[in-house]
Parts: sequence; structure tokens; C-alpha cells
Amino acid sequence: MQKIVIVGPASQILGVKIAQELEIESINTEIKKFPDGENYLRINIEDETLISGKEVIIVQSTGPSTSADQNARLIELFMMIDAVKRMGAAKVIIVAPYLAYTRQDKIFRPGESQFGNVILRLINALSIDEFYAVDIHAPLIMEECLCKAINIDSMKLLADYVKSKGAKDIVVVSPDKGAIERSSAFAKHFGEDIPVELLEKERNVKTGEIEMSGTLNLKDKDVVIADDIIATGGTMATAIKIAKESGARKVFAVATHALLLQQAKFRIIKAGADEIIGTDSIDNEASKVSLAKIIADYLK
Repeated sequence: MQKIVIVGPASQILGVKIAQELEIESINTEIKKFPDGENYLRINIEDETLISGKEVIIVQSTGPSTSADQNARLIELFMMIDAVKRMGAAKVIIVAPYLAYTRQDKIFRPGESQFGNVILRLINALSIDEFYAVDIHAPLIMEECLCKAINIDSMKLLADYVKSKGAKDIVVVSPDKGAIERSSAFAKHFGEDIPVELLEKERNVKTGEIEMSGTLNLKDKDVVIADDIIATGGTMATAIKIAKESGARKVFAVATHALLLQQAKFRIIKAGADEIIGTDSIDNEASKVSLAKIIADYLK
């Protein structure tokens, strides 16, 4: 079956790179907003038979747009799925490197919505054939998918990049208990005996404010603080400050999805980070590591 990549507006570089890895054609989209705020999207083709009967791979991250609107990115994804199915795509594969709302997978206060799970159910309703995400925040929500669903691990790629920067005497620091499993797995990509240090973090569920503490032995060590998402950078910046106060020589702030919202870059660099490292799941200046080949390998 002939394949084609539809490159979503949020993944323009990554989408083209995936198509190049697969050696197939890629098509972009046209988007705008109507005066009432409704989204508009069309696949940038004049002949709809280009889609009919083909295996269509839609690449669209759902991180914040330039106006910090993740909802628009999700609507664009839904519109792309609807458009290619209407045009007769024989098979529809979704690659959503960053999937929004997956941090809302638990109920902390009465009356909340468990909306991360709802996003997957909405995608189910559009009857796709395969779904791929990268380092999803709450992997268990993938069980909502009725189709083949894969959560791709980017940790080796990120570790290889850190090693290429000449890091030595590495210690991985987990910013909280929730990240300890990920940090321990990440550390193994640097070597079997790489130590993992844990910081204690408490977050106020009403205000979102955090308190962090920990006594670490990091003198003359290169420290890697790894998380799946950097949003406003509050957790990361606090962890970096503690690492520097504990004698760290270099500190690398690493995340699969470096959203870097508001003053995140300022906070992280001012706290003492030597570099912010992310993947191109989010298209910004921190996307040093490309996911194109690993995603293409899964698609093959």
C-alpha cells in the first residue's frame, strides 16, 4: 500500500524528517482562525485522489502553540483525521509525539475531570488504525486505545546526546518520587553503576506551588536532571539550584518535551543549568535531539 505523511502545523520539521526517513511524500496543511475563534484546517492538496486508498501517517504534536493553545493543536489533529478519512484513506496512523492533557490522569480534588483518558477516547471515536506517542506522561492511559498503540522511549537518544557533550562522573538526579523510575531507567543508558539521587518535592494541589528539599553529594560531578516534561521550569530550576549548591560541576536540564513556557528558560539558566536539552516533539530552540529515525523505525 502506498504511504504518505501529512505534516501537522505543530510538527513541521519533525514531520518532514520522518517522511524523509521513510522515503515517502509529505504534504503540509493550511490553517487559520475565524473571527469567532473557530479553527480552520485543510490538507494542502488540490486533488483528493492523492489520499484515497493510501496509508496516511499524520504527524502532529499537541504542545502549546505560539499563543499557548494546546486545544487548537488537538482540534487540528482531529480535523486532519476527519479530512483524510473523508477522502478515503485506507489506513490512518497518528504520530502525536507530545500528547496534551496526559498529566490529568488522576483525581486530586473533588469535582475534577480525568481528562487525559478522555483525549484517547475522543481519538478512538475517530476510528484510527494505529497511534504512536513518545514518553507519554501517564503510560497507563494508552490502555484506552482500541487500536494498536505504542509509547516510544526517547531516553537512550537523550542520554547519547548528553554523552556527546563530554559529560563525565555523571549523577542522575530525580526531581521527585514520581520521576524516580524514569530517572533510574535513564541512568542505565550512561552505565550500570551510575548513581541516582532523589529530591523530595511537595506540591500544593490548590496553588500549584512546590517545595523541594534534599541533601546531595554532587561535588565535582556532572549532573543530569531528567523529566518527561518541562513546562514553566519551576521544578527543574529548584532542582538545579540544589544541585549547584551541592557542588555539581555541570548541570544538564533534560526533558523529552521541553515546552519552556512563560519564563522557563530564564529560570533554568539563572538557576545554573549549562544546557537545556529536549527532543523535537516540541519545535523550539531546546529541540537538540531528533525523534525522526526512531519514529520511522517503528512505522517501518
